[in-house]
Amino acid sequence: MDKKNDSVLFLLQDIKELVFGIALSLLGGILIVASTLDWGANELFLILSLPVLAWGVFHVWNGWTNHELVEKNGETPKQEEQGGSHAL
Repeated sequence: MDKKNDSVLFLLQDIKELVFGIALSLLGGILIVASTLDWGANELFLILSLPVLAWGVFHVWNGWTNHELVEKNGETPKQEEQGGSHAL
C-alpha cells in the first residue's frame, strides 16, 4: 500500500473512533439527565452514566490523537516495492 492509501485508512479509523466516542458521550449525557428526573432509578442511571461518559471521552480523545493503522492488505511494503504478488 502506498502512503496515500495508508493516510485514507488512518482517517477512516479516526473518524470511526470519533463517531463511536461521540455516541457514547451522548448516551452518558442522556443517562445523567435521566438521573435527575423523578423516575425511581436515579442512582442506577447516575452509576451507569459516569463510566459510559468517561469511555466516550476516551474514544474521542483516542480518535483525535492516535493514528495507528489496524488493518493491512496482507502485503508488506518490501513486497510492494519488489512488485508483490500482482506484478507482471
